[in-house]
Amino acid sequence: MAKRSFGNRLRYKHPLPIEADPVPSLWRNPVQALTWIMDWAMRWKETRIIDVSINQLGQILVCDAWQMKYLWEHGFFGTGQLSRSEPNWQARTMSRLQLEDGNGVNLEAVTDARRRQRLEFKKLRAEFEAKKLKMRQMGIVDEQFQEQERVFLKEKRDKELAFEGDLPHIRETDLELIEGNTVVQLEKLQLLPVEAIFLTYAIPVLRIQLPQLLPSLISEVKCFQDIKRLLEQYVAYHHYRSKGWCVRSGIKFGCDLLLYRRGPPFQHAEYGIMVLDANQSNDYTWYSSAARVVGGAKKQLVLCYVELLVSEEDAVELWNQGKYHALFSSCKIHELLYKRWVAGKNRD
Repeated sequence: MAKRSFGNRLRYKHPLPIEADPVPSLWRNPVQALTWIMDWAMRWKETRIIDVSINQLGQILVCDAWQMKYLWEHGFFGTGQLSRSEPNWQARTMSRLQLEDGNGVNLEAVTDARRRQRLEFKKLRAEFEAKKLKMRQMGIVDEQFQEQERVFLKEKRDKELAFEGDLPHIRETDLELIEGNTVVQLEKLQLLPVEAIFLTYAIPVLRIQLPQLLPSLISEVKCFQDIKRLLEQYVAYHHYRSKGWCVRSGIKFGCDLLLYRRGPPFQHAEYGIMVLDANQSNDYTWYSSAARVVGGAKKQLVLCYVELLVSEEDAVELWNQGKYHALFSSCKIHELLYKRWVAGKNRD
C-alpha cells in the first residue's frame, strides 16, 4: 500500500485545502507580484468555496466532481459513497467499460457494430438458403444437407464469439449509466460531521456557516448529553489535525479515529484513537477488546480523554449562544498510549 511515487507526492502535496505559495518581492519585481496577487485571488475564488448539501438523513454531501477531487487531494477529507475511500467510482466504471479518455468503444459504436453483424448474418443466411436449394435440386440426401447446416452454424457462432470478444462487457444495467463516451456521475463525497465542522470553523472552505451547520446536526439542545459526543469527537479531531496528522474515520477497526502520517496512499495508519470522557471508566475487558482489535491491524491504541473545564450548564449555554470558539477552547486533551501486555513478549 506504500505508494511513494513522485506522482503521489506531487498530487497530494497540500496537507490541507490551503495552497501557500512563496510571495514575490513587491519592490524588486512589482509586475510579478501583481500577477501573483491576481492569480491567487482567482484560485481563492475557485478552490476555497465548496458547495455542500445536507439530506434528510443528516448526511453532509459534496456533489460537484471537481470539488470532491479537491477535498480528497487536499487533506483526504470525506469518503466516496460508492467507493472505499477516494471517490473514484466514475473512473473505475469507465475503466471497466473501456470508456476512459474517450478511446474506448462507446454505446453508439457498439450498436452500429451489432447492426452490421445482423446485416452480415442475413447475407450469409440468404447465401446458405440458395445453396441449400441448389443441393436439393441436385438430389443430395438430407444427411449431407444437415452436415452442411451444422458447419454453417458453427462458423456463425465462431464469428459471434470473436465479435463479442472485441467489445467491452456491457451489462443491461450499465446502459443507463452511459452518456456518449462517459459515465453519469452518481457518486457523492460524504463528510463526517467533525470534518464538516473543521472545514467550516478551523479552515472556512465550505459554503455554509457554523451557526447553520451545527443545528442541522443537532436540532435541539436541552442538556449537555445532546452535544457531549459530538463535542468530544470534534475536539479530538481538531487536536490531531492541528498537530499535522491526517485523520480518518476508524469505525472499521473498532475505534473512533485513525491517524496517518501523510495519508492512505502513502502508508497504513499508525494509531487508532478511542475518544473518551475524562471521567469515563471501563473495565479491563473493554480496554483489552479494543486493544486486541486495533493491535490485530498492526496499529497502536491511543486513549484520548477529553476534559471539560467548564460546567455542563455553561457548555450548553455557550452552544445555544453560538460561542463555539469559547466552547471548543474549554476542553482539554489527555492522551494515553495503551499496549496489551503479553507474557511471552514482555518478560524483561
